[in-house]
Amino acid sequence: MVKKLILVLILILNTSAVFSQTQTLFPERKYDEALTEAKATKKPLVILFYATWCPHCNKMKAEIFTDSAVIDFYSKNFICMAIDAESNYGKELKTKFQNKFRVNSFPTFVFLDSNETLLYCTSGEFKKENFLSEGNDVLLPENQIPNLKKTFYDDFANADKCLKYIATLKKAGIDATSITQRFLNGKTEEEKLTEMNWKVFAYGINDFDTDEFRFVVKNKDAFAKVISAKRVDRKILYTISETLKPFVDKVDTLNYDKKRLVAQTFQMRNVDSLLYRLDIQIVSQTTNWKKYQKITSDNVEKFSWTDTVLLYDICTTYLEAINDKKGLLLAAEWSKHLLSLNESMDRYALTTKLYLKLKDYKQALEFAEKGRALADSLGLKGDEINTLLAEVKKH
Repeated sequence: MVKKLILVLILILNTSAVFSQTQTLFPERKYDEALTEAKATKKPLVILFYATWCPHCNKMKAEIFTDSAVIDFYSKNFICMAIDAESNYGKELKTKFQNKFRVNSFPTFVFLDSNETLLYCTSGEFKKENFLSEGNDVLLPENQIPNLKKTFYDDFANADKCLKYIATLKKAGIDATSITQRFLNGKTEEEKLTEMNWKVFAYGINDFDTDEFRFVVKNKDAFAKVISAKRVDRKILYTISETLKPFVDKVDTLNYDKKRLVAQTFQMRNVDSLLYRLDIQIVSQTTNWKKYQKITSDNVEKFSWTDTVLLYDICTTYLEAINDKKGLLLAAEWSKHLLSLNESMDRYALTTKLYLKLKDYKQALEFAEKGRALADSLGLKGDEINTLLAEVKKH
């Protein structure tokens, strides 16, 4: 009897699981199949690009795509499909549409008409009401990209129309620089320095090697009066970072160096600080330790003297990769500076290791003993510092 009851419960649970799966709004399917259905039903197609590891995707799948109101609305008005953006098929689909939209984050929702024209694109985790609102907005012709484009070019001097168009393109990962340039062309300097036109600059100019971006940098104080200095600085740093970071990630030193020269001409401390951090990243990936040592020795006190995380990483890199005595002495001084800011076991261990590498056993013993004393005061075992202390005493 008990066995039969267990079997019945398992059957109920399995049935519930299957039912739950059938209620998922975005089924996994082939693009061509979904497009054929969109053509037959004359409905727009919406593609969900997700990643299996993405918590926002999984939360929407569990809570939003199973909601009856969401299912009713999207099933009535769209043909829905999902694709794992990191699968081979997902990568093929992204490549196919790379000139129409870009999938830069998850989840991303792409709306196409039956002729494969991009209508709209958006990304991020949505609550039920917002997700329904997004779907409703897409159905309105005035919000669709082809109509936004026509409206803009019919009246390209209109800031509101320009802003709506480029903001929508930005959601799709499309560069709107040329459109923004078309809008700004012919406007006087005074006309450009308005709050609305700042928004146009902020949304539309995504390449710092342009006259428009140079205008922002040149007039950053004037724009700061219109909006705020913080927002102006954030725009400048974000644009430079987003342009250079892909070169760093790909270790494309040729293009990085070319673009870096442009950014350097802005002569802004926060820009120089950003370039310093990016320089460290790309040079360490090329294992050009001589250049790494030059960059850090020239700039540590200027740009990372109070950034304890970065400074600790630099000292660790010197310990692992630099053999030059002058460089190691510098790293030891930097590590001692870290200790002056805040004592910690790992900083005592790092300083001890640097002096061991320098074969300065007197200094190594001093910092190992201080580390041991700190461990005692905190009631910690201090295994690493004990090992280092034993090693130092061998000498």
